[in-house]
Amino acid sequence: MENFEYYNPVKVVFGEGVLNQVGTYAAAYGKKAMLVTYTECDFFAETIEAIYESLEKAGVSCIVFKGVTANPRTSQAKRGVELCKENDIDLLIGLGGGSVIDCTKVIAAGVFYEHDIAKMLMLSHSDVTAIPPTKALPYIAIPTLAGTGSEMNPIGVVTDDASGQKSYVWEPGCLYAKAAIMDPTLTTGLPPYQTACGGIDIVAHVMEAYINGDPDTNLTLHNRMQEGVMRATFEALEQVWENPGDVQARGVMMWAATVALNGWMTSGTFGFTPMHQMGHVLSARYNATHGATLTCMMISWMKYFETRSDNQKYVMLAENVFGCSLHEAWQKLEKLAIAKGVQTRISEFGATEADLDSLTDEVVSVSFGPDGLLNGHPKMSREDIYQCYKLAL
Repeated sequence: MENFEYYNPVKVVFGEGVLNQVGTYAAAYGKKAMLVTYTECDFFAETIEAIYESLEKAGVSCIVFKGVTANPRTSQAKRGVELCKENDIDLLIGLGGGSVIDCTKVIAAGVFYEHDIAKMLMLSHSDVTAIPPTKALPYIAIPTLAGTGSEMNPIGVVTDDASGQKSYVWEPGCLYAKAAIMDPTLTTGLPPYQTACGGIDIVAHVMEAYINGDPDTNLTLHNRMQEGVMRATFEALEQVWENPGDVQARGVMMWAATVALNGWMTSGTFGFTPMHQMGHVLSARYNATHGATLTCMMISWMKYFETRSDNQKYVMLAENVFGCSLHEAWQKLEKLAIAKGVQTRISEFGATEADLDSLTDEVVSVSFGPDGLLNGHPKMSREDIYQCYKLAL
């Protein structure tokens, strides 16, 4: 294993009914909170009321910012920053899926940021000009969808309005949540499509680490941990598909989402995320659901590596997670996604063969390194990325 340092200060409060404890934890960090959530959030009415009641009992006032959409944009974060400053907010609470929690992080940092918010974002890996934030308001994350694991990592993904590019800010120094209130009952009312996209997003996070970890190190521990999380997620997804109110299975998915991206799966074997880089371009271009773009990418990558000689990790993935050959594995994943109503072809978002060059160019522009390649094991060229997009049509 590689040498590594691990640090994750997020206090996790997990279990059925823990939402009612949000006031207790909020009071430790501020007295004037802003609740950040979706622009369309009528389905959260009872949840928001419960949060208000808990905060009031703890002596914390609260305003609400209903200003975040799926695939959040820098303009939304800027509006959130304005509200914070206008109301002397000293604490943020993000209520929603990864989009809301990611945007909450950017708002938290934006309050103290001296530059345009877009300067935080890693808009080019080959010519790095990003200026990371150094300070942020404290925030509490309340995930309502099991998927991104944003509640326990210091990464915020947003789309820059000016360029249309989707990228991220990563800053362990100030972007971790103070607490994650993880109540699986908040996910029981999710539409089936969102549940399935979230589950596939979990698998994608772990799969990226699995296939892109250090190939020269025997990491049986990591491999088995990663395989276990992927298998458990698929099993829990089937359980909640049959019984959406299964709180235990919902809890498994919620915790799997967290451990998939809180650093446990990659400590000692850094894993790149090339499929995510391609998925971000799709979601920015077509406003496509993140989990659906990753579904398309996972299937196309498995197809692409099916006949290559450097596909040992893919073969191991197929055998140990899907219980079959690599060819059968991507077919199984495709069949599962289709059964759950999740897109498996980028043409379903509106992409055509005429778009492949420009999509590839966007990946090159944002995600390729100074060596002209996309990081991973193996590294991928522009032609590799083009062919993967083509297989995904």
